[in-house]
Amino acid sequence: MTNTSSAVTTLAAMLLLTLGGCRNPPPSSAMKTNSPAQRGIKSWVAAGAGPCDTTFTGSLTYDQHIRAIVGHLDLINAYRFTLALQSTNGQCAFVLHRNWAGTHFFVQPHRAYAALAKAIGTGLSLACRRPEGPWQVAVNAASDVVVYKDANNNRFQWDFTPDGSGLRLTRLRVETPSGAVYVIAFNTPSGEGKDSIDISDSTLHFVLHLRLHNNSEAGLNTRIP
Repeated sequence: MTNTSSAVTTLAAMLLLTLGGCRNPPPSSAMKTNSPAQRGIKSWVAAGAGPCDTTFTGSLTYDQHIRAIVGHLDLINAYRFTLALQSTNGQCAFVLHRNWAGTHFFVQPHRAYAALAKAIGTGLSLACRRPEGPWQVAVNAASDVVVYKDANNNRFQWDFTPDGSGLRLTRLRVETPSGAVYVIAFNTPSGEGKDSIDISDSTLHFVLHLRLHNNSEAGLNTRIP
């Protein structure tokens, strides 16, 4: 083999490795072991989110104001749900429905809150997503991290931390193609405490804190045995 053909072969191999790195490898190649925790994550991915029918209380931080909120969430899955939200002072109130065609309002928000309401709907949809294609998992001493990029170039990173009963979903970070970054924090307290979820974004700078008030919230906060 000549030096020229050898160089071409080497360059082709490098290009294949580079292009291959642009894709998420299949789960089987990403898994280092077949531990109970990783088998649990596979089950979590397969199960998906929802259904979930729950009332909630909480707070909404937006435009340098913190407002107490109440509402109801009827979640079928990550792409189909109805969210009713109202601040207790009556300034922010809307009912949105999300389906395959996007976000629709049954009760329109005030114009000052229209972009916020849509962003909340997007954040809630992202919070309930699961990988729908090849994904990676990295095992660290403190947590297991699942990484996935969807067909719309949203980049997801789920963090699972160990507790007494196995792994617990604690945090999700989503980088969107528009440059907005959503951070969703999950809190599942021990004892009688209520599960909660915090959704924030880097564009509108809102923080939505929801405390879920019945036993059907497993579609949002997931514990892996």
